Amino acid sequence: MIRVENICSYYGEFQSLHDVSLEVKAGHTVIIVGSNGAGKTTILKSICGLVHPRSGAVYFEDKRIDQYHAHQLVDLGITMVPEGGRLFPKLTVDDNLKIGAYNKNARIHFHESLEKVHSLFPILKERAKQEAGLLSGGERQMVAIARSLMACPKLIMLDEPSLGLAPKVVSSVFEFIRRLKESNYSVLLVEQNANKALEVADYGYLIESGKLIFEGKKEDFDKNPFIKKAYLGL
Repeated sequence: MIRVENICSYYGEFQSLHDVSLEVKAGHTVIIVGSNGAGKTTILKSICGLVHPRSGAVYFEDKRIDQYHAHQLVDLGITMVPEGGRLFPKLTVDDNLKIGAYNKNARIHFHESLEKVHSLFPILKERAKQEAGLLSGGERQMVAIARSLMACPKLIMLDEPSLGLAPKVVSSVFEFIRRLKESNYSVLLVEQNANKALEVADYGYLIESGKLIFEGKKEDFDKNPFIKKAYLGL
């Protein structure tokens, strides 16, 4: 689905990523874990066209995309839910979802996508006419994820969906991600809560100082003494 090969990305003259490589297979949920400032979000930005790598390459369904712009990648089938969700707080839930269906292909499938979103997240149908800014933190994150689904994506990227939420709400957010997995979406998830993220992941990557230093399945992370102590709190 997505293949990242040895990308190096910069902010001005500061190098944020150093020869990063990873892949997400169709229908899989892949996570990127690491501390603040490690480069997790930059990986997502480098995939979705907000940052263009200076070297290396990004392929989506075998098409090279690392010099595409963000709106072109949405048309191809890549969406990103940014940290904090970034809803339009004065617009209703319904209107926020409509904005997600802006691209041509999504507009054609609008009603079908809306039905799918309502089946995944039934509460959004109840909240349809409510202003997004009046929702709870968990509900806002649900709307942000649902808005990305309205674009008819093949790959959904989530940036720290549990950040700043209460523990009970965090569990709800990861339940949303499980539903995406069960619906055969391909998901690339950036998350500091490594324990929760590993529960939903088919595969994971650990990043430190812009470099991927470890990768594997949940059991591989569980077996590594350093990772267990530093990232899993075990």
